[in-house]
Amino acid sequence: MENLDKNEVDLMDILKISLMYIVSFFKLLMRFGTWILRFIYQQKIIIGAFMLLGLSYALYESRKGNLKHKASIEMTINMHDAYFFNSLVNTLDMYCQNEDKSLIGQSLNLTSDEAKDLLSIKSYYIIDEMVDGTPDKVDYDNRYNAMDTTCARMKDRLIIEAIVKENLPLFDKLPEALHYYFSNNPTLKAENEMRMKQIEENIYSISNEIIMLDSLRKLEYFKLPKNTNYGADKTVILNEKEKKLYHEDMLKLESRIYDLQWMKEINNKCVNFVSGFSLYPKAVNRVTQSVIKYVGMAFFLGLIISLILFSRKDVKEFLENKNGDK
Repeated sequence: MENLDKNEVDLMDILKISLMYIVSFFKLLMRFGTWILRFIYQQKIIIGAFMLLGLSYALYESRKGNLKHKASIEMTINMHDAYFFNSLVNTLDMYCQNEDKSLIGQSLNLTSDEAKDLLSIKSYYIIDEMVDGTPDKVDYDNRYNAMDTTCARMKDRLIIEAIVKENLPLFDKLPEALHYYFSNNPTLKAENEMRMKQIEENIYSISNEIIMLDSLRKLEYFKLPKNTNYGADKTVILNEKEKKLYHEDMLKLESRIYDLQWMKEINNKCVNFVSGFSLYPKAVNRVTQSVIKYVGMAFFLGLIISLILFSRKDVKEFLENKNGDK
């Protein structure tokens, strides 16, 4: 009983101490918050000046003629995989970030003005969460875990997202520009030519097989086979119990030809685009967004500068005393 009572007392002491530390932490947090508010009030001129500069820049950034618009499109892949095309799109975005407008124009067959208005072009993987071949979500934040077997990156499609400055008609030209970029890649160009050649050869081979089967069908139904016997009543007696029909084989081959012709006519390029670019309803650098972003950044910058100016005397004395000790 004495041991039990002692354990109960120890547990109560631990709870009291823990509660005391929690209360002390919140009191310290409140004192720190109060000190920050007072400090902001004392340094309101400096912080306010920075916020005013941030507001001015936000309005300048969101001025008419400088608005940045974002749009996305789904791209299906006919050869290679999403990883290969993701690296190609990353190269384009690198040109945009480095402002290599000449390289952008050459790569996408755009004019210098159009290349100047293309600010960014990125690709994102599509996640198949149940691994059932159905796209479920876009991995914008790159959170895909390769160890998670319940989901997978789809290898036959990507989401392409572009940012353009004011020149909205440029979004209509980007699909054809991307076709131009991919088709001029030496690896893709050679492999696609080989793919088209193989499709044509398959179509020719299957067409000949259909002709052969059609001839056999005509021979089967319009001519008497040599092993046919006649009975006493002039009826035809067939040696084989069941005559083979070729209709099913021909239909399968014809269906295969339709698929190949569809690939030849529709999927004759490295990639296809499901539709046109879907424009986001609001500009990326609209006024409200820019004000929140730049005024917030200016506030924290002003706060840091004020703290440095406020404590510069103490820092100087600390450094001087430290040097004196040495």
